[in-house]
Amino acid sequence: MQKEILFRADGNSAIGLGHLYRLFSLVEMLKEHFTFTFLTSESSAINVIPESYQKKTIPNQITINEESNWISKEFDSNRYLLIADGYQFNSSYQKKIKEHGFKFIYIDDLASEHLFADIVINHSPSISKEDFSCESYTKFALGTNYALLRPTFLELSTKQNTLQQLDTAFVCFGGADPYNLTLKAAKALLKIEQVKKIHIVLGGAYVHKEIQRLNKDIIKIYQNLSEKKLSRIMIDSNFAIAPASTILYELCCVKMPILSGFYVDNQKKIYQGFTEKKAIFELGNMKDFSVDCFERELDSFFKSDFQQFINAQKSIFDKNIKERYHKLISSLC
Repeated sequence: MQKEILFRADGNSAIGLGHLYRLFSLVEMLKEHFTFTFLTSESSAINVIPESYQKKTIPNQITINEESNWISKEFDSNRYLLIADGYQFNSSYQKKIKEHGFKFIYIDDLASEHLFADIVINHSPSISKEDFSCESYTKFALGTNYALLRPTFLELSTKQNTLQQLDTAFVCFGGADPYNLTLKAAKALLKIEQVKKIHIVLGGAYVHKEIQRLNKDIIKIYQNLSEKKLSRIMIDSNFAIAPASTILYELCCVKMPILSGFYVDNQKKIYQGFTEKKAIFELGNMKDFSVDCFERELDSFFKSDFQQFINAQKSIFDKNIKERYHKLISSLC
């Protein structure tokens, strides 16, 4: 009997929504072939989980140390395999899950813990098996061949995009944007005469207010977008500012010049990989960026060779990602 899948991730204004959205990508690639349940904490932003998903919440009083016992009581390890995305799923957690008999797949950004997972996924372009400590049975699904992309972006990755005049910006800094880089980038863009329109996409956990007071003639603000609406806004833009996270993968599928950097540890490897491929204009560590920093970088960006970024992006993804994931998960069922 084919196993059903438990997808396990959390997301809220404190930790951001990246782990949730990344698992949504995997759900969308696999849901035609597998029955599944989306498993998340009661403290998660439940409203961002698609209504069509069968879901179950873990009570807040269940600690991470107790969670494996709770899961084993709620779900039969002979029937389910578990796929988890989140930093709380450390070595101790993985070992306990395996002791309960579950097949376990872990999406790991940091390569900092010893791993007990059956399969480890990391879609950074620059990652290798040698970066990990793991059990002898652990297998790996690494690099952009296993990019976690939603269906619309998988389709866009196979299409061409003609480079237009750079006058319409796309700005997105993820679910929470704790350093309010969105606002700083927007203010810098407003100072550039050739920028006629700025599309700003806010995450579901974004709480800053000042962004709403900026020039509404040039700036359009969006939040909690569907996958198709997000892709349409990207297509309607001709350059972007975004961190080295899932949004960067999606922008590269559309293909446009992108100013990108990092502000948390889990973005560093992705940034390194896209930098090595010369697919982005490099911003480095953006954590302490000011409006002036963005303005200086934009001045250099508009003098750069835009076409080199597009050419590099064309080679990053192929059309077989969905099929790879189906084969990968089926190998444990």
